[in-house]
Amino acid sequence: MPNFSAQLLAWVLFCFSTLAMAQGYEQLYSDYRGSLYQIRLIEKSSNSKAGLGSGFQISADGLLATNYHVVAQAVSDPDKYILEYLSTDGTKGTLKLLDIDVVNDLALLRQDKPGKEYLQLATETPKQGETIVSLGNPLDLGMTLIPGTYNGIAGGSFYDRIHFAGSINPGMSGGPAINTRGQVVGINVATAGNQVSFLVPVDKLISLLKHFHRRNVALDLQEVTYQQLLDNQQRIIDSILEADWQRRSLGEAKVVGEIVPAIKCWGNSEEDSDNPIKRIDKGCTGQDVIFLSDEFNTGRVEYEFFWLEAEGLLPARFYAEYEHQMSTFYPGNSAGEEDVTNFHCRQGFTSQPRNGNGNGPQSKPERSKKPLISRTSYCVRRYKNFPDLYDIFFLSLSVDQKNRALVSHFTLSGFTRESADAFAEKFTSEIQWH
Repeated sequence: MPNFSAQLLAWVLFCFSTLAMAQGYEQLYSDYRGSLYQIRLIEKSSNSKAGLGSGFQISADGLLATNYHVVAQAVSDPDKYILEYLSTDGTKGTLKLLDIDVVNDLALLRQDKPGKEYLQLATETPKQGETIVSLGNPLDLGMTLIPGTYNGIAGGSFYDRIHFAGSINPGMSGGPAINTRGQVVGINVATAGNQVSFLVPVDKLISLLKHFHRRNVALDLQEVTYQQLLDNQQRIIDSILEADWQRRSLGEAKVVGEIVPAIKCWGNSEEDSDNPIKRIDKGCTGQDVIFLSDEFNTGRVEYEFFWLEAEGLLPARFYAEYEHQMSTFYPGNSAGEEDVTNFHCRQGFTSQPRNGNGNGPQSKPERSKKPLISRTSYCVRRYKNFPDLYDIFFLSLSVDQKNRALVSHFTLSGFTRESADAFAEKFTSEIQWH
């Protein structure tokens, strides 16, 4: 027989714990709402809102923290935009941009009239599964509290991000995530939907504060951005070149797989009775980019391979179909005319011994006598505001087989020519066709 007394007791305890939790959230919101602000990007000529985000006060003298992407337009075009804040009680004021960390998506600002309340930054990392609370202004609906759990630093990224099991919605970017003691443990930054969201760890904000306090002069924010992008691309390329590159089979070739955990690969095959060419795809890309403006992002690493083959198809038709399928390549990152120059391309033919360095399977005798011939394009476009940084677009199409072909492509965005050349040399040397 069921133990109804035990079931009743469990139900009562559940109701009390739920009520206590709700009251706890209400208290958190009541205690810390005075430290929260909506950050507004105002277009000067129309005096209208052009963008919204969230922020929070972190010092008695009016320092505010938010995401860099919330204020990015004011950095890239200060003559067109200004920044304002709106408090939860309706107080408005202007903001001065003081310091930035574009890699970790953070910005420091100062209010013209400091508020009376501010949040403390946590010095201890939450425990796995600990309840934390995200605060922000979703969809311009007013300040909102979203409870969730701390799940540690998410894997598979070039950048440290906390995995937060809760819903961060548009407009909450730059708001704080606090523990039950009201201390900031992270900053809202992105969501993947379905209760999977990401926070910038608070130690990145602490580092930005230290950088700000160490200097006594105003910063040239464009120069700061430039140096941070230079340092970041070097960090990424070093980690890639120092890694143990693993090859994976693709048709009769061996190609590059997941070089580092931050790069994820996918695969697909297409075999349609209406299309005589069978195609096998393998694509790999870094999971994050650096946001510089609405139309300009950088820091992307991606590479793709395509194996195509057709039995009984005349070579002329095979290559016509092959080139048609491969005619839609474009760089993986977005950029506007004001951001980058046009691409300048170097094209030619390359030959590579089959089996690469000889570590792969033994070639068939009739194929091992001839090198692999490919038509290549190596294209670069320069960043107008950051002259030592480039987007690099590489494409290689094999041309020496009657009914088989291997296509290799990579895009690097925001890298120096030296970094790109080192990657290209390593990338092409790792590809084998046996």
